Formats: sequence, C-alpha cells, structure tokens
Amino acid sequence: MMTRTARDRSSRDMQVTIPWIVLRNPFKRASNTPPGPARPDAKVVAGEDRRQPLSYWASTRRPLPSLSLVLPIMLAYELGVLWQGGASAASIRTGADAWMRHILASLGLVDQWLPPLALVVILLGWQVASSRDWRFSPSILPVMLLESCVLAVALVGVSRLIDLGFSVLDRNAPPVLSAVSSPARTSLTPLIGYLGAGVYEEALFRLVLVPILFALLRLLQTPPILASALAVTGSALLFSLAHHAGTPGEAFTWFAFVFRWMAGVFFAWVFVIRGFGIAVGTHTAYDILVGWVGWHF
Repeated sequence: MMTRTARDRSSRDMQVTIPWIVLRNPFKRASNTPPGPARPDAKVVAGEDRRQPLSYWASTRRPLPSLSLVLPIMLAYELGVLWQGGASAASIRTGADAWMRHILASLGLVDQWLPPLALVVILLGWQVASSRDWRFSPSILPVMLLESCVLAVALVGVSRLIDLGFSVLDRNAPPVLSAVSSPARTSLTPLIGYLGAGVYEEALFRLVLVPILFALLRLLQTPPILASALAVTGSALLFSLAHHAGTPGEAFTWFAFVFRWMAGVFFAWVFVIRGFGIAVGTHTAYDILVGWVGWHF
C-alpha cells in the first residue's frame, strides 16, 4: 500500500511522462513507421525495391533500350552511304536526313557525323533526365525486333484496307501500295535509303515534332488527350506532305497522300505507346518488306 508521499511522487512522474507519449504518437503515425526500434537497413531495402527490373513493356519505352536498337541501324545507314556514295554521298541520303543536314549546313555545321551524334546525345539526355536505372536486359532487343516486324505487317494490312477503300471510290485508281517504289534488289542503294528513312524520319517527325506540338497545345490550355491526338495527327500530316515537297518531290496523288498520312498516324501512336526504338524498327521493317522485298497482302 502506497503512502501519500509516494502517491504524490507517482502523480508528478505521470504528469511528466504523459505529454511525451502524446507528442510521439502522431509523429509515428505520420511517418507510417511500425512500432519498435528503427531498422538500419530500411533505406537499403527500399533502394533494392526501386532497382527491381522493369517489365518488357516498360523497359522498351525507355531511351537507352531504344538507342541500343536504333544505333546499329543508324550506323549501317551512315556507313552504307559512305560506301555506296563515296564523294557524292549526299546524293543518296534519304529525305529527312538531307533536310536536317541542309539546315545544319546553313548554320555552318557541316560535319557528316553531327546528325547521328545529335540523336545519340538527345536519347542519352532523355535517359539522364528520366532518372531511371540504366540497366536493362539485352535479351529484350531481339523481342523488340520481332515486335517491330509484327507491327510492320499490321501496317501492310492497313495499307491494303486503304487500297480497297480507294478502289471502291474510284475503279480506275492506282493501288495505294504503288506509293512505295517497286523492289530494286539489284542495288543496295534503296536498302540503305530505307534504313535512313526509318531512323531520321522517326527522329524528325516523331521524336522531335510530336513533343513540340504537344507542348504548344498544352500551352494553349488544350486538354491532354486532345493535345495528344492533335499532335499525332498534325505530325502525320506534315510527314505525308513532306514526301511531296522539295526537289525532286513525289508527284501528289490522293492515294499516296492519304496512305502516308495514315502511316504517319500509325508510327506516331507506336512512338507514343511503345517508344522511339519500336517506332524506328517498325518504320524500317515496313519499308524493307514493301520496298525491298516487295511483299504485301
């Protein structure tokens, strides 16, 4: 049984300790930490969780895997141009590549390796800015190539549907697939051109133009979904028109124009949903399948 003096001392102790308990409990709840001593390895475990490998669908949309897929195609094109063209290499460069080099030359930048180096820097800068892990499994690259080929076959199907649509509208219209040159496998020059078109047309009209159009539309307070749709459609429209611009430019026909517009929309959505690398792979595979192999439904 406690004496009155002991009870008074105990009461004073409770008055001191109770406020301490009340102050600590809200702090624990706010930090979501379990009761008990702090774990010294908590940050290490959290870091390991963040370093877990991404799925194939997430990894392939990142800049570094895209660069790993695009770089061999780009080097094959650049070396092929030097090999086939020699001193007149500029004459066999593909349209988007030639346009960008013309703009750079007007600024006094004439080094032949500047455009491919600029593309590498853009993708590496994107990787750094994304604050993502730089590691990825090289085994995803063959799957990316396979996916690109599947999407290219799907685009051949789209072109066939457009062909049938125009055939219904005009019985005497030439087929849309004639917008792509007939196979010329006796020379490697067309094949080299298809490699360059896949890289530089996607770099110009998708990697550069789609984000710029989207940003401008967002500055005008356009809703995100509508801004995405308009950026995709607008870049595709410019992509189609570009094939009829310049000298020499392809003669304008509604068949070729509409087909390339739809193809531009297709490539742009592949870029938005699946990433730059898959877009380049799809464009290159399609051009080779139709222009080099001569395959269509």
